[in-house]
Amino acid sequence: MGNRTVVITEPEFMNASVTALSRLEDLLNRAEYYLTPYIWGEYKILVLPKSFPMGGMENPLLTFASPTIITPDKSQVDVATHEIAHSWTGNDVTCENWSNMWLNEGFTVFEERKVSASIHGDDFSKVNAYLGNISMVNAMKDFGFDQNYSSLYPLVGKHMPDESFSTVPYEKGFQLLYYIETMIGKDHMQKLIQTHINKYQGTSINYTAFVNVFNDYIDKNLPDQAKSIKSRMDWETWVHSPGTPYSHGIILDFTTKDLNKTRGLAN
Repeated sequence: MGNRTVVITEPEFMNASVTALSRLEDLLNRAEYYLTPYIWGEYKILVLPKSFPMGGMENPLLTFASPTIITPDKSQVDVATHEIAHSWTGNDVTCENWSNMWLNEGFTVFEERKVSASIHGDDFSKVNAYLGNISMVNAMKDFGFDQNYSSLYPLVGKHMPDESFSTVPYEKGFQLLYYIETMIGKDHMQKLIQTHINKYQGTSINYTAFVNVFNDYIDKNLPDQAKSIKSRMDWETWVHSPGTPYSHGIILDFTTKDLNKTRGLAN
C-alpha cells in the first residue's frame, strides 16, 4: 500500500480492502507526526474471514481486522487508525494490568481522534467524542453509575476479566486527556504525550507513571501556571471514582453547530 504499509487478506477481499484502506500510509504518517518515530518497521493489517469476532486487534507488526471494517464509503477506517495508534500506546508503552487499561485505550482513542481531526477537521473529531460519550454513559448505566466498573480503575476480583470490559476505559480515558488539553493547550498536550511515550518506551506501567510525567512536564514547561493546573487535576476522582466526569463537576462540551442542527432535524 505504501513504503511502510501492507494489507494481507484472502483474494476475494483484496480489491475491496485496498479501496477501503487506500489512506493507510497517510494514516501511519499522520500518527507518527503527532506522536514519535514509528519503531516497528512495516505496518501490516490482516483482514480476516467473516468469523473473526473483533473489530480489530493491535498485535505489533500485524494488526488483525474484521472484514466489517471494509466498506465502500470508508466509514469504518477509524478502526484502522485506532489500531495504528496502538503501535505507540498499547504496544510500545502498555498497561501493566487491566485495572490500568485506560492507558492503552484512552490514549489510543485520543490519538486516533487527533489523526481524524487532521484529515476531516476538529468538528469531525468532536462529533466522534460526542457519540463516544453516549456509548460510555450507556455502559455505565448497565454497570451502575456507582459501581467500580464505571471507574477508570476496575477491580475485577474473582470475576471474569471480560465482565469488566466496556467503552469506559476508551471514552472516559479519552475525556481525561481531553480535559488536560483544555488546561494546557494543544501544543503542550502533544509534547506531553510524546514525553510520556519516550520516557516509558518498551515498558509496562500503571497510571501513576503518567501522573509523574504530567507533574514534571507542567513544572518545567508551565511554571507560572503549574500550581493552578495541578490543583485542578484531581487524579483520585478521575481514576478511582465511578460515574461520568459530569457527575464530578467536569463539563466537557463536544457539540458542534452542525451536530446541533442535525439533532434538531432528527427531533
